[in-house]
Amino acid sequence: MTNARMGRDTPSESVVVIMAGGPGERLWPLSRPGRPKPLVSVLGETLVHRAYRQAVGVTSPDHVYVIAQEADRRGIMTELPDLAPEHFLGEPLRRDTAMAVLVAVHAVRRERPDAVVVLLPADHAEEDEVSFQQAIKKASAEAATGNCLCLLGTVPSEPRKEFGYLAGRTANGGMMRVEQFVEKPDEKEARFLIDDGALWNMGIFVGPVQTFLSVARAVAPDLAALAQEAEAALSAGEMEILKSRYTAAPKVSFDRAVLEKTQGILAARCNCGWTDLGNWPEFVRFHGGGKGGAPFIIREPGSPPLQVLGLDGLIVCSTPAGNLVTTEEAAAEVRPMVQEEPTFIPQTADVVVKPWGAEYVWAKTDRYAGKLLYVKAGEILSLQYHVKKEETMWVIGGSGILEVDGRPIGIGPGSTFTISPGTRHRLEAHADLSVVEVSTPELDDVVRLEDRYGRAPIDG
Repeated sequence: MTNARMGRDTPSESVVVIMAGGPGERLWPLSRPGRPKPLVSVLGETLVHRAYRQAVGVTSPDHVYVIAQEADRRGIMTELPDLAPEHFLGEPLRRDTAMAVLVAVHAVRRERPDAVVVLLPADHAEEDEVSFQQAIKKASAEAATGNCLCLLGTVPSEPRKEFGYLAGRTANGGMMRVEQFVEKPDEKEARFLIDDGALWNMGIFVGPVQTFLSVARAVAPDLAALAQEAEAALSAGEMEILKSRYTAAPKVSFDRAVLEKTQGILAARCNCGWTDLGNWPEFVRFHGGGKGGAPFIIREPGSPPLQVLGLDGLIVCSTPAGNLVTTEEAAAEVRPMVQEEPTFIPQTADVVVKPWGAEYVWAKTDRYAGKLLYVKAGEILSLQYHVKKEETMWVIGGSGILEVDGRPIGIGPGSTFTISPGTRHRLEAHADLSVVEVSTPELDDVVRLEDRYGRAPIDG
């Protein structure tokens, strides 16, 4: 560790920022683009709602923020109707936790510069929520008193190779003074760490606003500067600048970028039955399933009929986006499958190939036109408007951004919107988008204002 150190001014308020940007790729197809891990239901409650409920157990509702992908805004705000809309911080790209933490802390600083901030991931769960909230309060009090950064760590139940470990020595008040971060050790090293009193790193960061920022400037000045510029752009609604700063930022965790280079970090012990729900076996165990018994089966509404007979110990997940059948041993290899064609295409539809994907025209009359747009991940339609045509669109798969008169709107399955004549708009796909469109019959009156594919500015 380097010599970035922390002083002793005492801040006052407590703020919780829920980090809900994790894609949860190892829980595919339950977690997928348009329905990321924080929107997955665990024991009848989505993870982001669970995190919000825990947050308001340690602070007031108006002191809660969420930082997540802009494309997931609609889904998260639907789950959290009491969250102040201005407290949703939309990220244009995933850049791991370092950028998310620092952008969020700058946003808190704008309203509450003296706050103690708790950065709380929305992709894990605890069996004992009372103990969990007590540990957060203890870490917050220690951070406020000592003007330092604190973490939460839980006592390991067994040597797990997929977790990060905090190693150190006991400090005043039963806290651990962290001396080393060990990420994903092998089983032998994990056993040694546990015997030496190490804790599992829960990925929860606590500290005064000014301490977060001063420590980051000391050990990662370039990252700190990008985060400050990104939050300023977010606050001002300057989306292109925001995206450029995120594009320039490294994809790195807050632990690696800042904490591992900083002295004086403490960790509060938390015995609460914690799991990060990072893979299918963890998800199954938290739901009371286990190895060698009946198959664990989860089926989403809208999935095709499913039968699993005579096969014990399997994990089976059926969703409209895909199906998974795996053993617990093989579940570590689960990754999202690439969708090679759009969903819900009528067999009789005419196909019109586009540089960004394809249109499937399933109806064309003198009163209306109906088609399905398939936009490949990473592609962007032209910035355009229509002279007469009015469009109503319904997203049935994927995720992305709809820009309407310069305002970006995150979209995913279930998003609906109407584009009136003269409205400037464009679609950007983060994951393969399938969009049903019904419009008035003026099909060729588009006026393109910007187009990456070099097409003519006017059709029709």
